[in-house]
Amino acid sequence: MKNRTAISGTWLLALVLIVAAFLGGAKLRAIQNSPQSLGTSVQANAILKLAPEWSPAPLESGPDTAGEDRELVSTIVKMLRAHYVEPITSEKETSLARGAVRGMLDSLNDPDSRFLDPTERKLLDNVGSGRFQGIGAVMALREEKVGNLDVTKLVVVAPMPGSPAEKAGVQPGDSITYIDGKWIVTHDPFKEADLEKLANAVRNKEVDELTYQKTYEAAYKKLKDGISIMDALESLTAKTSGEVAIRLDRAGELKPVEVKARCGSTEVDPVRSSSLKPGIAYIRISQFSARAVKEFVSELRRAQAMYAKGLILDLRGNPGGLMDAATEIAGKITGGGIMANIETNAGRRVLRSPRGTPLKAPVAVLVDSGTASVSELVAGTLRERDNAVIVGSKTFGDGMVQTPLLLKDGSAAVLTTGKMLTAKGFDFNGKGIQPDNVVKQTKIDSQLNEAVKILQAKIGKA
Repeated sequence: MKNRTAISGTWLLALVLIVAAFLGGAKLRAIQNSPQSLGTSVQANAILKLAPEWSPAPLESGPDTAGEDRELVSTIVKMLRAHYVEPITSEKETSLARGAVRGMLDSLNDPDSRFLDPTERKLLDNVGSGRFQGIGAVMALREEKVGNLDVTKLVVVAPMPGSPAEKAGVQPGDSITYIDGKWIVTHDPFKEADLEKLANAVRNKEVDELTYQKTYEAAYKKLKDGISIMDALESLTAKTSGEVAIRLDRAGELKPVEVKARCGSTEVDPVRSSSLKPGIAYIRISQFSARAVKEFVSELRRAQAMYAKGLILDLRGNPGGLMDAATEIAGKITGGGIMANIETNAGRRVLRSPRGTPLKAPVAVLVDSGTASVSELVAGTLRERDNAVIVGSKTFGDGMVQTPLLLKDGSAAVLTTGKMLTAKGFDFNGKGIQPDNVVKQTKIDSQLNEAVKILQAKIGKA
């Protein structure tokens, strides 16, 4: 009788787990295949990676080599018109076409290549000009291998100066895991190592089935109550009022960090400057834009007029911006020439800035894990071309280039079109740039103080 009861219990447990697995898989597929996961979130698309490195360009027409594929799409549209239960209006056709484009770009498995409808494109322009909503942080999706798991993490590139994120204590490199108590679905929880180990322990009769069942049910509940990454981004970037509770994984912290940010609108001034010790000018660039170029040139001239003998260029928390702006600013320091190399499917392209008078003063560049994209390029090129000393912590490691291709209806396809390398060809994508002087940041700004000491020593020798 005891044996029969045990067998009956085992079958019941198996049935429960099969049902849970089916429901859990259905929930995971629903999240992965939802419109949000394909990039339909307006705010999320606009703020995912600040702004593409290249200015928008019109889409060039080329030879049509995809006749069969074009016919496939056309056939599906005809079938919908003829057989779908509701009329296919012109507005619905536009929606279908945009959905098909989103699906094509999503199939690239590249979160930085995405489709923007006219409204999304306008929001992207706003972000590129320094106008943010929500918590005011630039974020990116980072694919990582954790054991046997493929995990897509929502990582903070940088909280913008004066933003709710900065005020709440969000830091570059933080991984956002929960929003308002809801887990962001970054992977399949049923494939986590602990659950698989527990399953093996049950098979080896080292653990009872009830313990495994409770753990499995907890994983199912975590998934059932979770939200997609794009829904999470929407929550973080759409609100202009209210509060959002965020749980973060932070390097060096054993426990998750809990913060609350009051959402609002943030206007970022791309350039700030001041005079530090006598003879040392300080210029901080928060974002590379056309406005940043004008303001940087103005501040650099003022520093030269005041006979500055050294320059600290602060690129900490700068998530990037326009390539043209970055190379022009770097050229004002180096005196022009080769600023970057871009690797594309057509070969390597060399970027140069106009020749001019180089800055005749030593330069120190401040960086941290929020220094990303063209900011990393500027730091690396200044070290190679101007012997600038890089101070701080390792940069983010985003060397991929995105270009928005403009479509006739006002929408745009943002595509990854290349990889940026420094003037001498250093590839920093995925690994970042290591400072010459690694300095851990403190409340008294130890990184800035170190840069001042380095420049004072150089000025003294000169």
